[in-house]
Amino acid sequence: MAQNKRGLGRGIEALFDSETDKNYVEDKKNINLLPIELLEANPYQPRIDFSDESLEALTDSIKERGIIQPIVVRKNEKKENQWQIIAGERRWRAAQKAGLKKVPVYFKEVSNEQAATIALIENIQRDNLSPIEEAQGYKNLIVKFSLTQEVVAKQLGKSRTYIANYIRLLSLPLDIQEMINAKKVSVGQVRPIIGQENIKELVNTIISKGLNARQVEKLAKISRGIKNNNKEAQDPNVVGLERELENILGLETNIADKNGKGKISFRYKSLEQLEFLLSKIRD
Repeated sequence: MAQNKRGLGRGIEALFDSETDKNYVEDKKNINLLPIELLEANPYQPRIDFSDESLEALTDSIKERGIIQPIVVRKNEKKENQWQIIAGERRWRAAQKAGLKKVPVYFKEVSNEQAATIALIENIQRDNLSPIEEAQGYKNLIVKFSLTQEVVAKQLGKSRTYIANYIRLLSLPLDIQEMINAKKVSVGQVRPIIGQENIKELVNTIISKGLNARQVEKLAKISRGIKNNNKEAQDPNVVGLERELENILGLETNIADKNGKGKISFRYKSLEQLEFLLSKIRD
């Protein structure tokens, strides 16, 4: 994935770019060797799945050449003589498997929000996250630090639409999220059908027929058309607003309007969907 040069991504680029490894050597005052047991994982780490295969390869490399790029850490204010990893958790895990007693670390003073953002950027830039892990990372930043999608987008050098579209993935049924992680279906394929009542049926159709994103969009329009034909005739402007809300929230939306007055109702299928709806209202 190409590295983005905007937002916080540019500010932390030096931490991860292999071309700047020499900066660690020159800045010796911030580098030290710490006993490996004094380090602990980043609680804001967005990555859930650490591939055994890739970890083994890194372990072999560390056994042969050691850790070339230091692990970025910050002081754990709640635990004496303990350091929290900001970036480099894979290196730390592999170093343990390799039997290292001490590891090189680069000290950095950052806030909780910055630690979470840096961990997310590191993984995104290295293509280490599944789409669902990436989406959960964005949501965690928003919920834990009371940020808006606009602020997160600016920090990460993404568009607000990009962030919103990924967060909508979390409204999908868990089995479909697992299909995305397993690469049985892509984000582009499922995005047009988020919010559909018969989404599982539609996903099965996508997989069985090997539909691409453009074909899925046509399938979604047909499915919505069938749904609308089964409803009483509505003002097309109201129907349009329903579709717009469904696209933004990923939730089935119903607007009951009469002479410009009425009510809006949403249908959620999990507490995560409800939490996402509430976060949008708070924004």
